[in-house]
Amino acid sequence: MKGKTGLLAALSGRLKMRAGARSALALIALAALCCSSAWAQERTADDWVKMGEELLFNDSLEESVEAFDKAIEVDPQNAEAWRYKALFLRDQGEYDEAIAAFDKAIEIDPQDTNTRVQKASLLIIMGRQAEALAIFDESTAEVPEDPEERFWQSSAWRSKGNVFAEKGLWNEALTAYDRAIELGSGDPLATYAAWSNKGIVLKELGRYEEAVEACDRALAAYNESPAMIGGEPWLWKGEALEGLGRLDEAALAYEQAAAAFELDTSAYPEIAKFWKFKADALEGMGRHEEAAASYERAVEAFEVEIETHAESSNVWRYQWMGESLEALGRDSEAETAYAKAGELGYVG
Repeated sequence: MKGKTGLLAALSGRLKMRAGARSALALIALAALCCSSAWAQERTADDWVKMGEELLFNDSLEESVEAFDKAIEVDPQNAEAWRYKALFLRDQGEYDEAIAAFDKAIEIDPQDTNTRVQKASLLIIMGRQAEALAIFDESTAEVPEDPEERFWQSSAWRSKGNVFAEKGLWNEALTAYDRAIELGSGDPLATYAAWSNKGIVLKELGRYEEAVEACDRALAAYNESPAMIGGEPWLWKGEALEGLGRLDEAALAYEQAAAAFELDTSAYPEIAKFWKFKADALEGMGRHEEAAASYERAVEAFEVEIETHAESSNVWRYQWMGESLEALGRDSEAETAYAKAGELGYVG
């Protein structure tokens, strides 16, 4: 099994880790209800979906999918149950089965932007960017009135921006991130992610002042929802400040980034990019030996991720592994990794 991958899964994990689980007594009560055959026979599909959500929040994954399966058994046309089943399958690394479940949910409720965006995001993980972009284009054709739909359209624009950035289409990426920010206005998660992504693109373009501003806007979301904060905008800000020659400020930003990624690598040691980003922050602070150790861990983790994911989805993994290898002085291996990234479409 491939397990959870990518920023959204890690961000979800951060929220759960720092917010804490709900009462164990509630979970026990739910389990007891499941064991009551009389209760089970009286429940609707929506009752089972609600139970599955509670179990999922408490990280009782196997029990939650049983509840969603029960909802589908009671009502095979319950789109929400199919969507949750798809998410479970995705997080277990059963990508083809997850796509099939998403398709069933979309067949039942073709207007659900949420499900279509989640399917497209999985297609990106699978390396099927063209199919994902087609879904994003369809999902962003009209601006919805419903706030939840606007949130999911914001996510679609942000994902489009990520695909454009991967292809080196920087202006298109910035336009997409701006639309994501506009549509996600008022939602801390959407604001954080879109501004953070915009910050790294501006940094890559050498527009350092704007990059610092974008990172600050991302970090401002911390004041609204501290549980979601990660190290990325601190790292991008540190690199932009270094580019501006504001070294004292850069050092402080790197320190914040390193502290955040220390938490991430402790909670998710299997996620390679956290080791790489932690190493970048430590290197920026001049802590070279610690940075080298983190780069080594990053290379090891990238090798595992590349082995267990579709080759066409490994663009950034090869690029970041190349950067890690180069930092370690393993230039020949770095060139090989960069070449693979280029073959897969990396232009940046």
